Amino acid sequence: MKCGNTASYHPTLWRTCRMLANVNRLACLKVVFEHPSSSVSEVAGSLRVPVNQASMFLRALQARGLIRAQRNSRWVRYVPFPDPLVPDSKPILSALRRALVAEKRSEADVRHTLTGFTHPRRLVILMCLQEKRTVSVEELARVTQISLPALSRHLNKLAARGLARHRETEWQVAPPPNSFAGALLRLIQYDEREMLMKERT
Repeated sequence: MKCGNTASYHPTLWRTCRMLANVNRLACLKVVFEHPSSSVSEVAGSLRVPVNQASMFLRALQARGLIRAQRNSRWVRYVPFPDPLVPDSKPILSALRRALVAEKRSEADVRHTLTGFTHPRRLVILMCLQEKRTVSVEELARVTQISLPALSRHLNKLAARGLARHRETEWQVAPPPNSFAGALLRLIQYDEREMLMKERT
């Protein structure tokens, strides 16, 4: 296995998922999906929150490259548009739009999936599980350099999210429970391929 305990592994994915795994910020993005070109006051009205709170939610989404602010006369309006300078913002935004708008998945369901991807160690574990069909806990602890107690906590979280499963002492990646989870898992696979290509050049 080439996976290891890298605290900075795929920072865009886990940091974006952590930011989105929040009731208000995810609801804010859904408003922008459903009503593009909304102003901050219009977003605040849809969410029924103060304007300053809506502004904070919008800034967080913009920082992760998921929305763009456009000035229209004296108003600033927000549209769902990926920032090309933020890695993976385009596929993440596309997956979120499909889940929340096209498939009409509940925000609670989307947040449930997101929380499986909110820690760099869980991404390393998922990468390792995708490399091998099955792997023992002991081998997984060795290659990831994660302690057994911490590894157990992360594996249980992944299992609860339908992302990993085990038989006796061996673990494997589970079939994606939904298309949104599948899209996030593919980002991990893509990142792994990119790392291997860089190693060979």
